[in-house]
Amino acid sequence: MLNQADGALIGSEDTILKLLNVSRSTARQVARILEREGLLLVKRGLKGGYFGARPTAQTIENTVSAYLRSIDVNVADLMVVASVLWIEAMRKAAGLGTKEAREVADKIRSSVLALKPGASFQSIRDVEKESRVLVFALTGCTYIELIFDINMAFAHRAVSINADGALKDALPRFGRAWRDAKLMEATAIAEGDSELGALAGRHTRRIWQEGVWERSGGTPARSGTEDA
Repeated sequence: MLNQADGALIGSEDTILKLLNVSRSTARQVARILEREGLLLVKRGLKGGYFGARPTAQTIENTVSAYLRSIDVNVADLMVVASVLWIEAMRKAAGLGTKEAREVADKIRSSVLALKPGASFQSIRDVEKESRVLVFALTGCTYIELIFDINMAFAHRAVSINADGALKDALPRFGRAWRDAKLMEATAIAEGDSELGALAGRHTRRIWQEGVWERSGGTPARSGTEDA
């Protein structure tokens, strides 16, 4: 099945039943699992059947995150991995020194400066996510981005964060520290300074870890907690 091209017909349901010598109910149960994992597309009707599929980044992220949860992985360890990945992505982005890199730096700087003093945690997080997308796209680090997102998705599922509540009076201070760190990242990318980029990336991750994760107290997430 994995050898089939995305969208290629594997066979009708009757063909699959004969080939695998299984009952219809068993085949459909397995098909539902494979569909959920992004490895199969089932179409009903006259032109229906089982078709090859390739999982999206979101599907991979969800599947791996669920696996990490099942083997009781330490959240703190994943946060360290995510930090290392971001530092290296920033080092690479800041080392480019291209026109495109300077344009990305301008976009990050503009988004950060557009936030008003006292901005909510959600607003800060939205800009942080936007800057990550820009940096990963700039560096072409698709694989690193996927691993980073898997780590973060699992961490957010494993820990319930009410950041506005956890930070309370510290939110303005957190916002200022984060703002300075992001502007440092933008400066590093604009000036083509890879070492400053790595330093700024490390500083940003430290602010997130100390400002949000540690203040959250590592509270186990309730079932259905939304990814951040």
